[in-house]
Amino acid sequence: MGKIEVFEKNKSKVLNLGVVILALFIAFQIYKSADERVNSLIQQKDEELKKNKAAEEIAGLERKIEGYKKIFVKEDVSSIINTISNIAKNCSIKIVSIKPSNEEVYPDYIKSVFLITVSTPDYHSLGNFISQIESYKDIYMVDELGIASAENKQSLESANMNLNVNLKISTIFYQ
Repeated sequence: MGKIEVFEKNKSKVLNLGVVILALFIAFQIYKSADERVNSLIQQKDEELKKNKAAEEIAGLERKIEGYKKIFVKEDVSSIINTISNIAKNCSIKIVSIKPSNEEVYPDYIKSVFLITVSTPDYHSLGNFISQIESYKDIYMVDELGIASAENKQSLESANMNLNVNLKISTIFYQ
């Protein structure tokens, strides 16, 4: 028996084997393509989850900002002056003058500045006053502080040992 006779006898088996191999090759190509699409979709899903998480964090921060904007509303000048005056009274400090200065406008907020001159009996009272100003429920900041000393002993005695202090106090509010 020759090769041709063996081939003729097993022709259907060889043909079936060829079809099976071709089907396996096509199935493998389809599987590889589908696997790439699945991996691509998994990556897209992960990216979208990260974007969603970032969007949720941004939304949370925006809610906090809106809450702060409600807290830091603009007060009228007389209310701010009354607050500073009440704090000064509690600290045994005499306010000599209060002058509202120019408002400084920034993109997100406005800073109101007040130039204040006070007379205080000692450094402890001054420190207590500054501490209470800066720890007040509304935002008040002492930006500048200048202490005027007496020029000689007679003026020191006539001033009853008081210190004259110039302060620049500011507060902020959101637009």
